[in-house]
Amino acid sequence: MKISVLGATGSMGGLIIKSALREGCKVSNKVSSKDKISDLFLNTDAIVDFSCPVATELMLNHVIKSKVLVPMVIGTTGLSGKCMNLMEHCSDFVQVFYSPNMSFMISLVNMMLYATSKILEGSYDVEIFEAHHRLKKDAPSGTAIMFGRTIAQARGDRFEDVARFTRYGVCPLRQDKEIGFSVQRCGSVAGKHEISFVGKYETLKIKHTAHSKEIFAKGAVKAAKWLVQQKPGFYTMNDFTRDSVIPMVRSLYKDLFSKV
Repeated sequence: MKISVLGATGSMGGLIIKSALREGCKVSNKVSSKDKISDLFLNTDAIVDFSCPVATELMLNHVIKSKVLVPMVIGTTGLSGKCMNLMEHCSDFVQVFYSPNMSFMISLVNMMLYATSKILEGSYDVEIFEAHHRLKKDAPSGTAIMFGRTIAQARGDRFEDVARFTRYGVCPLRQDKEIGFSVQRCGSVAGKHEISFVGKYETLKIKHTAHSKEIFAKGAVKAAKWLVQQKPGFYTMNDFTRDSVIPMVRSLYKDLFSKV
């Protein structure tokens, strides 16, 4: 399988190239945000993009204009609503995979958050903390935003109505179902997320720590291998993990709740 990498000169781009070679793939094109976007699509089976919002938008506009049918795995974070709409447009005729985090364990955390939020039904305060290395530009992280959206969806809320990103000075009293975000940028932290469900008498915390960014590169390459076998459409980690997770959940439910 031949893979093109957008954002090839960045730290994640380098890790994706190494991971692709380890997985037996050929890296056909290494493109930075300063190179010609059209070079991405030459003699390749799929594109993996960990660049910047400007480069991602250029790639998507090129696909729409030229109708090139090359599947795209997009892990760039900090994307605008316009960019998300471009992805949806492209997915009408080509495979598009988007996830702000390519870790399989993060997808498990996301599922746990959905289930927990459904069960607790908004009766607990939710706070999301995330920490990343000092060079990360966007905040909160795409993963933290994804978690917030999952929790809001499970509770039947509109994310934009319940998310609280800023607290400074004299703050308004906390609102019901409010989801608070806090951010840390320092050192070389690959990624840390902690979600707290805080009630009057008890607190539940769900935490994930990435020890190396290699896990994201490995996940992106596996996603690309999976994506080329799919039909045109818009895909996420939920689609990628569904076939393995659903039988597992059914088995766990049966083992845990069935009468002996």
